[in-house]
Amino acid sequence: MLHIVEEGKKHIFRRQDGPDGARPLFCIETPENAEDSFHISEDGTLITWTRRTKEPVDHMIMEAAACFEPEHTLVPAISYDGNPWGKDHEYKGLEKDGVPYTYAWHRCAVPGAACSWNQKDGLALFGSGRCSGSIFLKDQRPVYRVIWPETEEPQVLYADDWAEAYRGHMEPTDTFTAYLCPGAGIEAERNMLHHAWEQNYVSKKPVRAAEEVWNLSTAYAKLLYTQEEDGFQAFSIGFSWDGKKWSKRPDFKYEIGWCGQNASLAVSLLYDCQRRKSSGAETKDWEESLQIAVSVLDSWVEKARSKDGFLLTRYDPQDSLIDACNLGTYGVQLFEAYDQARLLGLEKKAWLDAAFEICDFAMNRQRLDGGIGMSWNRDGSAHELNGTAGAFLILPLAQAFLRTGEDRYNIAAVRAYSYYYREFHNTGYGTSGALDTCCIDKESVIPLLKGGILMYRATGFDSNLQMAEEAAWYLSTWQWHHSVDYPEDSVLGMMHYDTFGGTAVSTSHLHIDDFALCYIPELLELSELTGNKEWKERALAVWRNGVQGISDGTLQIMDKAPRPAGSCDEAYLHTRWGALRRNKDGGWGGIFSVSQWLVAWPCAFRLEVLRKCDNWNLLNGLLQ
Repeated sequence: MLHIVEEGKKHIFRRQDGPDGARPLFCIETPENAEDSFHISEDGTLITWTRRTKEPVDHMIMEAAACFEPEHTLVPAISYDGNPWGKDHEYKGLEKDGVPYTYAWHRCAVPGAACSWNQKDGLALFGSGRCSGSIFLKDQRPVYRVIWPETEEPQVLYADDWAEAYRGHMEPTDTFTAYLCPGAGIEAERNMLHHAWEQNYVSKKPVRAAEEVWNLSTAYAKLLYTQEEDGFQAFSIGFSWDGKKWSKRPDFKYEIGWCGQNASLAVSLLYDCQRRKSSGAETKDWEESLQIAVSVLDSWVEKARSKDGFLLTRYDPQDSLIDACNLGTYGVQLFEAYDQARLLGLEKKAWLDAAFEICDFAMNRQRLDGGIGMSWNRDGSAHELNGTAGAFLILPLAQAFLRTGEDRYNIAAVRAYSYYYREFHNTGYGTSGALDTCCIDKESVIPLLKGGILMYRATGFDSNLQMAEEAAWYLSTWQWHHSVDYPEDSVLGMMHYDTFGGTAVSTSHLHIDDFALCYIPELLELSELTGNKEWKERALAVWRNGVQGISDGTLQIMDKAPRPAGSCDEAYLHTRWGALRRNKDGGWGGIFSVSQWLVAWPCAFRLEVLRKCDNWNLLNGLLQ
């Protein structure tokens, strides 16, 4: 229960919770030329704060000062405890040379948002309209600000450098609105995410129907299919612009998971074969899908091995590492590939054996504390032990237990999940899932959502479901809760790109991508298991965001030739990021643009969602 005590122009919000009596949680001081009013929701989780000035003004700062010392701070998709982990080029700390960082509304997953909490107290603030947000510490206590007009200072982060501060302009107005979300500890963060979502979520139909997405995506998968001179057959990692045409990338060409997603694409073509056969398609139509899928998986299992006999996760270059992110995905997809092949009348025991081989690889390297590691040299020796991304190996272990009932797989999965969840729970973030960064990120916590649900299926323990939901809340801090209206002459403006539902990558790669597509099935299942419709809404919003920008074979962007059918950009530069010094090709240059890297994985993840979702009417927006 909150009580407001007024002391002149100061409003002190006090919390009544137990025998300690009322204690101050935060305070707000109203400027002389303004009046503040507050509306507290019935459950006390949302305070609508309205400020009216005597005369219209062309700038405003709404500031709330907390009365507790925080253990954690958050600026969604930008700063997690000031980004203490890693060595990348990013916002470090909450201020620069004594000036607090402020972040534009399009840079942050919730406009103007900031949050902090300890074990007992928490508070979040977010804004509305074209605002900026900020959080800093004063006398070890957090101060939150929502700022108009849009401002980014004292410097602006770009991929390759820092830019000078940005200060926008606005028409004078006399009314400003912000929202405060108190809560016990981390509940403040959850309250902010929930209310920002509830204010902005609208059910919409996606720009492409599920059937069309399937057809375009399978067409792109077949275009990516490549046969090397040495007999290796795989899916190219993607097309890039070579100055004259769209060409398959000439190096780092083949990867089993992560960006290449060779295993997932092969499984989807097995499904495509089944769909075409059952629909009465001509033999040549379904045989092509089957031939490609089988040849790719056979190549990886038989040919993509180190001289020491270990399964590789990248076929090239020759010194590439074996990593947990790829290897965990490989194992899960092999189990599914074996089952799907049997439905088609094929007995591919080598695929099943390879899946269990991956489980054995993980168990042989699991430490006493439950951790497994993140990457290995091609001789199987450890390369990097640290990083939450090691959690990806939980997934094949849990699948192996569900298939066999053997305790050794269950014990290994439980120990690994306990280790990586504990690390995540203690720090509040995940690390190194995006393999081309060394920073806090989104991807590394995905296996804690997927793994928690798998462990719940295996054990029935409610604690696993609760841990999966905690991972889902963290992933939600990376998800856009608003739509940005881009300038009409920008690339994203011309594409009519909608940020709502999309997710950013990491604290050093500030762009939106479609990677959240891969956990749509888990969000839908989480919604069903918990009865919380918000997880379903978030899943459908990811889908709507993730089917934008797919070429039908005629799409032209930035004066390039038409893009191959089924392809799309890896990244959408939703904010001031990318190369500060625009390169000659335009890729990653400017702001509000696209990557021009037509990578394989968005195509693979769309197909994966479609093959796991029984009712495409749900994805098409015909059901809620």
